Amino acid sequence: MRLLALADQFTQFNDQLARLQPAYAAAQGHSSANSLVSACREAVQAIVEQPMYAGVALTEATVRIKQLAVLTGQAVRHLADASARLAAAPPPSDTPTRSGDIARRIELARELTLLAPVAAVESASTLAAEFQRRRAATATGADALAPSQRTALHATARGHVVIARHQGRESVHSRSNSVHIDTLRALEQAGLVAVEPGSAPPAFDAGPPRDRVRLTLTGAMALTAALGRSPRIQALTAPTARPARTTTAVPAKGH
Repeated sequence: MRLLALADQFTQFNDQLARLQPAYAAAQGHSSANSLVSACREAVQAIVEQPMYAGVALTEATVRIKQLAVLTGQAVRHLADASARLAAAPPPSDTPTRSGDIARRIELARELTLLAPVAAVESASTLAAEFQRRRAATATGADALAPSQRTALHATARGHVVIARHQGRESVHSRSNSVHIDTLRALEQAGLVAVEPGSAPPAFDAGPPRDRVRLTLTGAMALTAALGRSPRIQALTAPTARPARTTTAVPAKGH
């Protein structure tokens, strides 16, 4: 849950940097990035405190989030510099150069955190696989989500789903085009996702903003439960089958 919430925070942060720059960087970007660094450190501490052996899965999940903290810290420095330059009063002749430099620093900050939602969700999946492996003897119960719904929730958590509107028609944009509008509307009706109008950046310069699809608390809980049941996780946690030994049939002895 904590890692899915962290992924959502990074998605919102990246949307705002892309949609509201440079005003956002001057007003809130620096402090928001600092908050994300703190959130990463808290997530690392929460992972370390999990009652499980500190094996490869725990180490990988921890390292991913530590890397996010480092990258976000670098973004903080870029945004702090952009904010300082925006606050300064430059000579009129230097305005184009200054504006370009500010935009470049904001874009660098966004690039540093662009893949953060994916990394956070991957860490959550890794931990779910480990939890599932350690309780392999316990039945997981039936999954209430259809495969298409699981796919949509997973893509949403990774920050990959937006809705665009054109001439009164809605279309879903996702990385793999595997999410359909009917699935999203069903998830929205069930209270598993929420659509935030105009909160995602446009698909092209000067285009209209798009609607970001986000997990609700209920949706995050459903996805957390589903991570341990997904085919990929089950494949990782299933016991390795031993190859069958080749034997020669022995004729039964007559009585």
